[in-house]
This record gives sequence, C-alpha cells and structure tokens, in this order.
Amino acid sequence: MQHTVQRLLFGTILLAASQSPIHAQPWASEDRLISIGVLTITSKEEAQARWNPTADYLSDRIEGTRFEIRPLYLQEVARAVRQNELHFVHLQPLQFVQLRADYGLEALATRVVNGADSPSNRFGSVIVRLSDRNEINDLADLQGAIVAGVAPNALGAWILGAEEIERAGLSIDDDILPLFVGLPMSNVLGAVAAGRADAGIVRADVLTREIEAGHYSPETFHVLNRVSEPGYPHVLSTRLVPQWPLAVTSRVEPGLRQQVRSALLSMPADSAPIRVANISGWSEPADYGDLEALADRWLTPPVSVVDWLRAHWWVVPVGLSVVLSLLLWQQWRARSLLARREREHRAALTAMHDGVVTLDGEGRIQFLNPSAERLLPEGMQPVDAMGLRLTDVFALMLRHDSHDFSLTSMIEQLATRGWVEYAVILAHGYPRRVLNLTAARMDDIGDHGEVQRLVVSMMDITELDETSRQLAYRATHDELTGLLTRRHFLDQIESRMQPTDSNQHGEAGTLLWIDLDHFRLVNEGGSHRMGDELVRRLAGHLRVMLPPNTPVGRLGGDEFGIYLAASAGNGWPERILQAIREFRLDGDDQALRTSASIGVREMAAGGGYNAATVLEEAESACVTAQKLGGNRLVVFEENGDQRSLRQSDFAELNRLKHAVEQDRFVLHAQEIHPIGPAGTDGIRLEVLLRLAGEDGRIGSPAPLIELAERFNYMPQIDRWVVRRTLQTLRDHLVDGAAPPTRLTINLSGQSMKDGELVSFVRDELRRYEVDPTWLCFEITETSAIANFDQAAELIASLRELGCLVALDDFGGGLISFEFLRRLRPDIVKIDGKLVCDLEHDRVAAVIVESIHDVARVMGARTVGEWVETPTTLAQLERIGVDFVQGYLLHRPEPLVERLAAERQALTG
Repeated sequence: MQHTVQRLLFGTILLAASQSPIHAQPWASEDRLISIGVLTITSKEEAQARWNPTADYLSDRIEGTRFEIRPLYLQEVARAVRQNELHFVHLQPLQFVQLRADYGLEALATRVVNGADSPSNRFGSVIVRLSDRNEINDLADLQGAIVAGVAPNALGAWILGAEEIERAGLSIDDDILPLFVGLPMSNVLGAVAAGRADAGIVRADVLTREIEAGHYSPETFHVLNRVSEPGYPHVLSTRLVPQWPLAVTSRVEPGLRQQVRSALLSMPADSAPIRVANISGWSEPADYGDLEALADRWLTPPVSVVDWLRAHWWVVPVGLSVVLSLLLWQQWRARSLLARREREHRAALTAMHDGVVTLDGEGRIQFLNPSAERLLPEGMQPVDAMGLRLTDVFALMLRHDSHDFSLTSMIEQLATRGWVEYAVILAHGYPRRVLNLTAARMDDIGDHGEVQRLVVSMMDITELDETSRQLAYRATHDELTGLLTRRHFLDQIESRMQPTDSNQHGEAGTLLWIDLDHFRLVNEGGSHRMGDELVRRLAGHLRVMLPPNTPVGRLGGDEFGIYLAASAGNGWPERILQAIREFRLDGDDQALRTSASIGVREMAAGGGYNAATVLEEAESACVTAQKLGGNRLVVFEENGDQRSLRQSDFAELNRLKHAVEQDRFVLHAQEIHPIGPAGTDGIRLEVLLRLAGEDGRIGSPAPLIELAERFNYMPQIDRWVVRRTLQTLRDHLVDGAAPPTRLTINLSGQSMKDGELVSFVRDELRRYEVDPTWLCFEITETSAIANFDQAAELIASLRELGCLVALDDFGGGLISFEFLRRLRPDIVKIDGKLVCDLEHDRVAAVIVESIHDVARVMGARTVGEWVETPTTLAQLERIGVDFVQGYLLHRPEPLVERLAAERQALTG
C-alpha cells in the first residue's frame, strides 16, 4: 500500500510538471511571473499561439514582470481559480459570474470583437430554421421540435436561445427535444441544413460568418423571433450580453491591477496582440450583473472536493468497506460468469452449421463441434482427434496454388493479426470439399508474444464455388452454343497476340469471320427454333473439327469468329468452308443445308496488331465475300502504308508499356492558389505526368497518352499515377502531422469504365495509410459527357471513400448546367480557354461568372485555369472564383522535390 501511494504521489508531481506552461521567450531571474488563465474551446496549442502576443505585450509594458499564458478547459479554469493558481483569467461570461460570487473575481476589461461596421463588446444569438419549414413561424411553434445547440452550458449556442423559448411559454425540459452537436458552432447550422434538427441556436456572428464564407446562401435559413439592437451589426433573436471579460483574482495587488487595466485599454488597434487574437481591442468592463440569474438557472455551481469531504468525512471508511465487499463479490461473480460463458460458448459452437475447431497455442485440437466432426476422415472418431495437430487430422491444401496448408505459418500470422482467412481444399474424402477457413485468437497474446488459444471456422462453400464457376462461365460463353462471347473472344485474341517471355514477338495466326448465307430465310421459311438449332449444331460441329484450344466465338446471331494459331497448320479456312457446305441438319422430314461467307485476316508474328482492329478487317473481308455471292472466302489485303502505320503504333505501344514497367514516367506538380475567402485552405497541388527520355531529359507524354487512349491502356497508367502519388505522399509524411498539402489526381475517361477502380483506390489508401480527405480526383467535362452514368457512379463512390471530385475543363465542351447539377462535383475547374479570353471577350466573362454562380449555389468551389497575366487574375478575383492555377503563379516542378521542401518546412 505504501509503494502504491508513493507511485501515485510521484505520478501527480510528474503530471503537474507536464502541465506547467513553458513561455517561448526567456526572462530575467528577478522578474515576477504572472499567470493568465485562458479558457479554450478549441485546442490548447491554438489558444497558446493566439494569446502569447498579449502576454508579451504586457511583459514589455509592465516593468519587472513576466506574463505567461495557461490554456485551460472549462473544468480546469474552475479548479485553477479555486486553488488560487492564477493572477488573471480570461473566461466566458457565465462562468465569470459564477466564480465571482464564490472567489471574488473582478472584471478589469471586456473583450471587443470585430463587427461589420463597428466593433462591439456584446453579442447575441439567433434561432433559425430552414426557409422551407413554413409550419414554424414563431417560437411557440417549436413545441415537440428538435432544437440543436452546442452544449447545455453554451451561452451563445444554447442558453440565450433557450431563455427566449421559455419566455414564449414553452418548457425546455418538457416541450422540446434538445440535440447537442458540440463545437464548432457551425455544426448546429449543419444539423438544421441536413434535417437532423428542426431549429438551431447559434451566435448571431457565426450565422453571418458562415453565409459570407459561402457555406450557405442568405435564403437557406429563416430567423425566428427577429429583433434588432442599435449599433449591433447582426440580426438577432435574443437580447445582447457582454463579451468575455479579463478578470483579476485576489492574488493581485491594486497597483498591478491598475497597470494591467491601463495597458489593455491603451493597446493599439493595429498591434500584433490584437491581430493574432482576432479581436478589435478591450473596453471598460461591462455590467455582468444581469447574467447572475442566467447562471443560477442554467449552471450548476462548482463544489470543492475538499469542502465536500470535510462535510461528509464518514463516506470514506464506509466507501472503502463497500468497495472491498464489491471487489470480493465481483471476483466470485466473475468466476461464475466465466464458467457459464464457457458452457454457453461450447453450446453455441456446437449448434453452428460451420465446422468449428478450437486449438491450443501449438495447433492441437481441443474441441470439435458436430459440423467439424462430419469433416473428419472416414473411420476417425472425434475422441481420436483430440490432442492431435489440426493438419494431422484434416488434409488441407491451399486452393489457388495447390500447396499444403501450413499450420505453423497461420499461428505466426495470428501473433501479429487478430484473424486470418484462407481458401482451402479438404483433400480426404470424395468429392473434395472447398472450404473457407477463418482463424482468430481467443485470448490476448502471451508475455513472450505467443498465441495461447485460437478458434478455426471451416465453412463448406463447395456449392457456392460451383455456382460461382457457372456464373463466370455464363458471363464469358454464349448460352445457346457454348461458344465464347464477342468480348471474351476479343480478349482471347488480344492475349494470343501479346509478346510473352517465350515468344517475344507474339503469336502468328489467322482470324476468320464467318457469316451464314441466307440465314434470314431459315428463320422466315422454317422457324426461329430451327434457326437456333442450326446455329447450335453447327457450332458443335466446328468445335469438334478444329484443333484443341482453338478460340471460337459467337459474334452475332449467325456470325462466328475463329482464331487459328500458325501451329495449327495451313489450309484451315478452306477446310472450314467445305465443312459448312457439307453440314446437314436433319429434322421434320427435311434436310437443311447451308453455306457461309468467310473473311480471312492473316497476321504475322510481331506485327503489332490490335484485336478490335483485325476483327473489323476480317468482317470487312467477309462483307466482300457476301457481295461476291457468298459461299466463298476472301482474304483481307493490307497495303504497305497501313502496315507501316500499324507497326509504328505497335513500337510506340511497347515503348509506352516499357515506360510504365521501368518507372520512366515522372510526377510533377503545379500549385492551385486560393484567393478571396478560400485563402485559409492553403495551396493545393495538381499532379501532372511527365516522361523521362533515354537521355534523362523530361518531356511531355502527350503522344504516348494519345496512343494509350487508342489501345485502351489508360486505366493502367491511371493506376500507376495513383499508386506512385500515394507512395510519394506517404514517404514525405511527418509522424503525427497532417499531409503537407492536398493533392489532385487526373483520371481518364477510360478509367470511368473500370469497375475495379474504386476498390483499387480504397486498397491503396489503406496500404499507404493516407487520409482520403487529402485527395481530389479530376475528370474532364468531355469524358463525363461520353460516360455520364459511369461518371455519376464514380463520383458517388469516390465521395463515399472521403475523397473530393473535380470536374475539369468545364465550359469547353457541350455539357449543360443540368448535367452539372446532376453530377454535383465538389470543385468545378473552368476551362482555360475561357479564362484566357477574359481580357478581350465580354461573352467569356459572362460565361465564367455564370459557371461560378451556379457552382456556388451547388456548394461547389471554382478554379480558374491557365492564369498567365495579372489582368486575368484580377478579373477572376472580381468574379469571386475560389482558386486559380497557371504559369503566372507557379510552373510545374517535380512532386518529390516539392513534398520534400514541404516536409523540411514542417520539421525545420
């Protein structure tokens, strides 16, 4: 017990030492240290930075003293005053009135805040509801309503409004439903705007500030119980009360009181303390007497722990006796509860449909439920399995690589992770079962980092796996014929023509497009059933006669595609044409014969072909065969210019792929500067792509990007940019600090069709531990037009992750404001050509202003691109655009260098 008390005493001393304020400037040892307590409603670091200049000002003005700032939370202020630790204290009015009555505080000065036209040392509150809530016309209509505020003890964001509501005849306790949303006060407006509250109470200046910042329009809210006060710049619903006072405690002698009071009242309006504290100055102390009734009504007076113990000393021994009895009873109860829960767990595990096995730290079986017992090898009894290792009983193999399942590896992973999951095959028995095996720790890690107990769940997914395979087959195969679908057939051709490790030039081959002659007559003269049967039987006939693993696809109702590798030999097109001529469908007392037109596209190895292109060429040859009367084949003839262009494209495509694989792309960044009210958001960076040549020189990747778009390779490049950007950002993060800047990444139109893009972004964000709110993705107006549904879905999905979305080059295409309204991006980037024309084209200025106005109503921010002259910048500032970007402000620089400089600035 003595050691415990010593440790508690030592910890208290350390805690007190750690909370002692440390002033940024040195002082002489003979100077007297004066403490100013400051109530903070944000962070202590922010309060320290805000009021340190005031302390320095007083230290300079009053000789022989050194003032220090002590940021304190609400309860800490009351405790510091009770324990007489402070000389002066700056606190909220109600708390001042409460502590003045008990501890003799005296107001020296009252804070004066900025107003629209004139400063004021008073403030009031507004009670607001949404403008379209017409059923609430006055305060009496709030009966049964949800009313939002910051906290029950918040003077401006609850108490003043609650006083007016009670004055209207309603009871705060019985007639309304309070909803306290916490700081900042803008949370109250957000709750009302989102419909979570019917009305809200905030300080009047907060409502004005949120509207001026563009977060809400003036028509969003309606003010209830509207009143006005002469000289006060904001609309009101309540009376005015004094601003926060600077009070003096009983520790301070009269001379120092007068010196501090004089220094505050004479503080220059343009001085650093005034600017940093974001106030207008100090006035003579206001009259706080009217607030005493409010304090008595709404605040519970603080009670000293020492005073309470003196009055109730007998509680200590009685309490200790009760606590000791409770501890003994709790120990007995915990043992009983543990035993009962063990029985319940075993009963629950026994009833589970999945096989459940519990193991000790070395993987030996301790328990099997009935479902797990049914998975045991034939002839093995459950009692025989007890004490054996899991893999000695169950023959488990990893499903995807056919290696034996490692029990040791699983236990090692559980030492660092809460759970692991495997897809395995249970090899003993027939048929083999596919299992989803999940293992989790049952206890905390031991003293030496070892796993003590674990539970293994084995879900039999054999039927689900078979169903999934069937669905996958149906997605890639035609339902009537079993042939490949057109999309999958194209993929097969593409993969055959791509270079591999064993074949650097790709595979040579022949592509056939087959169209049955006069098939329409079969459907019209016979029936659609006969036409379907002809297609089905002919497809089966072709598959039987062709070499194994030959891709065959159904390209249309009566159209087929066949890809023949060079290794299959020569003469196949003629043999296939002859086989179709000889094919006969017997049925309904008639024999149906058919013929076909075949287009042939021959491809040499290393030709750099595009699958979609060669398929179109084979189709055009087939059309030629039909025009010549059908029942024949025509070989596509490629001229020299076409061949040279295709080979050039192929070489450039290989160069593009090598650039991605060899990391020859380089990320640059250009600043996006905030202007006007957005200035507090800081500079953002747009990530740009550059290409490093063989000689190391940086150039534009535009030609390769154009080629990538033609060959549908942009999704791979977009993924490279996302991964490399997040990796670079993670490498330059400072531990415990926010990212150095927000980054904007461009996405191509092809990536909008990539159904796995959002999952990829989510996985990369987790991998590199980057907060998604620091990322913005840009999509262009033209790509949004071409892929509107995909664009809308992509924007919604990225927003769910927490990322912002910008619509780039807006105004340069044909998109309407209606599309903009439906897409609802977070940021609208105005097309650079419009911005450049601002100086000499009045129509461009009107268009830019209209785009900005529509975006502002939507709650989106705007960016002016291509800003290259001071005149253009001035016009954008006049319009009110939030951000600007262009060579006038910043030329792109390597992203790594920029983030390194930002990190250096943060760490010093």
